[in-house]
Amino acid sequence: MNRRAFFLCNLSCPRRCIYCDQEAITGEIHIPEPREVESAIEQLKEAVEICYFGGSFTCLSLAKQQAYLDIISKAPPGSQVRFSTHPLCFDKKVFSLLGNYPVSMIELGVSSLEDHVLDTCRRGYSGKEVLEVISLLLKKDFRVGVQVMIGLPGQTIESSLDDLEKLERVTGGKEITLRIYPCLVLKGTQLERMLVKGTYKPLSVQKAAEWAGIMIKKAQDLGFPVQRVGLQETASLSSSIVAGPHHPALGELARSEALVLVLLDLSAKGPWQIPSRQRSLLFGHNRYGLKILSESTGVCLEDIEKNILFC
Repeated sequence: MNRRAFFLCNLSCPRRCIYCDQEAITGEIHIPEPREVESAIEQLKEAVEICYFGGSFTCLSLAKQQAYLDIISKAPPGSQVRFSTHPLCFDKKVFSLLGNYPVSMIELGVSSLEDHVLDTCRRGYSGKEVLEVISLLLKKDFRVGVQVMIGLPGQTIESSLDDLEKLERVTGGKEITLRIYPCLVLKGTQLERMLVKGTYKPLSVQKAAEWAGIMIKKAQDLGFPVQRVGLQETASLSSSIVAGPHHPALGELARSEALVLVLLDLSAKGPWQIPSRQRSLLFGHNRYGLKILSESTGVCLEDIEKNILFC
C-alpha cells in the first residue's frame, strides 16, 4: 500500500523534550490543515495509508482528530490511517473515536523506559505508564509501533536491551514494530546547552551503529520487526546538527552490525552462508560488515571474505 505522510510538527505536544526540534528534523514548518490533506488525498486512485507524524495526534481536541480522521472517507477503498502520538493522550473518548476508523497502526514516542532517562529528557511520563498504555492498546487490537532512541543522557546499551525485554513481557504474544532513532544534538535545544557545558557526550557513528545493531539482533530474537533505523535525511536536518551520530546510511551500518552478530552465533570462525540479498550488508560502505566480522573473530579480512558463501 502506498503511504502519504503529513507532518504535524510538534502539534499538540504537551512539552518540548531536551533534544527535539521537529522543524529541523522534517524540514516542515507549515502544518497542513485537514482540508489541505483532503485535497491531496482525494486525487489518488489507489488505496493509501495516511500517516500523521511529528506531533501528538491524540493530544489534539477530539474535533480536530475527527477532522483529520474523516479524510479517510475521501480516500480510495481499502485506505487506512496511521499516526504517532504521546503515550499518555488516551482516554475513553479517544478510544471511542478511533474505533470508527481503519487505524493501521498507532506509533508511540517512547524514547526509553528508564525513569531517570525520561525525567532528564522531560518526557513527562514513567516507563510503567508507557507499558500500561502499550498493553491496553494491544488488548484493544490496535497494531502498535514503538519509537525508541539510543544515546540519550544516562542511557546505556544494557538499559536499551532491558527496555526491549520489558516490551516483550507486556505484548501478550502480539507483535509490535520498532523504530530506532539516534539522539542527535540540534541547534537551539537544551541538549546543545548540555553539550557545551560538558554534561552530555553524544555517540559516534561507529558506536551508534554498534548499539543499534545489538538492538536489532535482540529485537529479532524477541520477534519484533524493526521498521526503521535512523532519521530520514533532509537538508534541514543536516544544517541543524551540532553533534551526534549523523550518517545517511546509519540504518544499513546498524543492520551490518546485527548480521555480524547473527553470523557469530552460527560459527565463531566460519564459513558462513548468507542470502545474496544481504551481500551489501557485508561488502557495502567500504566492506564495513566484513571489517567488523574480521575484528570480532581475529581472522584477517582476506580469509573472512573466503568464508562468506552466498545462496
